[in-house]
Amino acid sequence: MNFINKYNVYFIIVLFCSVCVILFIISGLSISYQEAIIYFDKNNLTSKLAHLSTSLLGQNDYALRIPNIIFFVLNLSLIYLISNRILKHRVDSILCVVIYALIPGVIMQGVLLNESSIMLFFVLLICYIEIATGKIAYPLFIISIFISSSAFMLFLALFFYALSKKRINVAIFALICFSINMYIYGIDVGGKPRGEFLDVIGELALLYSPPLFIYYVYTLYRNITKEKQNLLLYVSVCSLIVSFILSIRQEINKEIFLFMSLCGIPLMIRQFLSDIRVRLPRFQNAYRNRFIIVLVFLIFEALLLIFSKSLYLVVENPNKSFLKSFYIAKEVSHQLKERNISRVTINNQAMQKRLEFYGIRSGGQPLREVSKNGNIIVTYYGRIVARYAI
Repeated sequence: MNFINKYNVYFIIVLFCSVCVILFIISGLSISYQEAIIYFDKNNLTSKLAHLSTSLLGQNDYALRIPNIIFFVLNLSLIYLISNRILKHRVDSILCVVIYALIPGVIMQGVLLNESSIMLFFVLLICYIEIATGKIAYPLFIISIFISSSAFMLFLALFFYALSKKRINVAIFALICFSINMYIYGIDVGGKPRGEFLDVIGELALLYSPPLFIYYVYTLYRNITKEKQNLLLYVSVCSLIVSFILSIRQEINKEIFLFMSLCGIPLMIRQFLSDIRVRLPRFQNAYRNRFIIVLVFLIFEALLLIFSKSLYLVVENPNKSFLKSFYIAKEVSHQLKERNISRVTINNQAMQKRLEFYGIRSGGQPLREVSKNGNIIVTYYGRIVARYAI
């Protein structure tokens, strides 16, 4: 296949624009508390890649998230390759890539340091190999055992897929991988039962955008009842069902468990286009209108993420806004360094750890957040969003 064709060029343009958007968002962000925990306290592959990146490029927000951006590029490329295999027309693949790149959860994966991007890469690569060759990528499954605790959903998907194809050897292999992954990571089901089901539904709706999530669930149901099924479908269904089941009993690590379901977006696009094309032109408007609604929601939520810093202009109390978790720390550290202060003691564990990433260590002068006055003032677009007194 000739690489230089107009559809590949279109894909490169979409990819380039997506990376530019991610870099723009990162330019205004500070490290969050959860990212700081991964960077300083975890010893997983995500943390090691982040440390490698910052050791080469310096300890800054871009270097911290370079591994994320790389996996974002790889995952978007795999979505394109998978789409070329399962969608009828090349232009359909471009539509799939655009929809995927607009999904809020995908943008978040590219922007925030997280453990899910790597696992999603392995899932997409495994599914692409199965779709392209009909073969099971056993070495990749073995590697996946040690990547993440969420890999057990991949092995469950392989198990049920193998049973549907009556491939007993593959099913046994899947159970062995599942058992080893459970032995290494396990699933914590202790403590008092807490129903988190509705929370998970809500977060999935935000992850995909509400209209897209509804249509996505409908698509998976339609496809799982058909005869022609692939591993991609089983992974998508298993990741959602397992997340739902676990959330009935306890709170789950949503960052790890929910993002794997993103792999099924090409299936949704195939179903949507099929629903339109099998109907006469006069009956297609209803389906086109649904697509327009989905697209409008996606664009709106994407714009909210891109210009999230501007929300400080409209929030009533910046100190109580969720935005504070992703902003302010970098600006505070810069002002402390301008005063030649490299150590502070702050009665806020989250902010203390965030400041540590920017070279402000624990100990030394007390730093207090105040509602009035203060000698360290953070402003966005002319509005004061945080005050600290040193």
